[in-house]
Amino acid sequence: MKLSALARESGVSTASIKYYIHVGILLPGRKRNATTAEYSQAHVDRLGLITCLRRELGSPIESIAALTRAIDDEALENIELMGICQRLALEASNVLKSATGSSSPSEPEPEPAAAAAAEPEHQPEPEPEPKTIENDIRDVLQELGWPDISPTAVASMAGALEELSASGYPVGRDTILRHIQALTEIAGRNTAPITDSLSRDRICVEVVRGITMHNRLLAATSALVHASLSAMPRSSQS
Repeated sequence: MKLSALARESGVSTASIKYYIHVGILLPGRKRNATTAEYSQAHVDRLGLITCLRRELGSPIESIAALTRAIDDEALENIELMGICQRLALEASNVLKSATGSSSPSEPEPEPAAAAAAEPEHQPEPEPEPKTIENDIRDVLQELGWPDISPTAVASMAGALEELSASGYPVGRDTILRHIQALTEIAGRNTAPITDSLSRDRICVEVVRGITMHNRLLAATSALVHASLSAMPRSSQS
């Protein structure tokens, strides 16, 4: 197809297409002559991915370029590529903030010189606290016979559970198992269309949309269910 047809098919303006080619996130078309190039379905899929990342995540060109390099790396397996997309979507939606940790803005890190003066010399490094919640998540996955292939998802869930625990909610292995089991059927339906028959760009689109759009639906559904159940009569024992 010509550039004008690609623009119609993808819904992306010709000016934007030329810009994406210029910055290297879209391959040029196959030259037919000095003024005309031929574009394929692969270009449509790549533009669909770029549009998804820009609209859903607000991704900058640099992040999109890093992902497209991973897509074009034939040595990278699809499951690894899906993990990259998952992390990109989780970071953009701030779901990973608990897992990655952050310093308090009211307590800035001391300057190196001040820190050295404040602490005695040769002080041993404190032992890192065991990540018990992450271990519990991995134990539950093992009990279910599920592969533990996403450190990003494990860290993200552990961060959310740590916030719940710090707020006074009871958190344990039963909490992890209950939430995993509640989402199993939904996740199975959502992941069923993601197969190796899709182009790698399409796989990335499905992963990003699965995390962003479906997570918004889950949050809205959770609010609906909690509101409805809260309004229903309950016994004191329940």
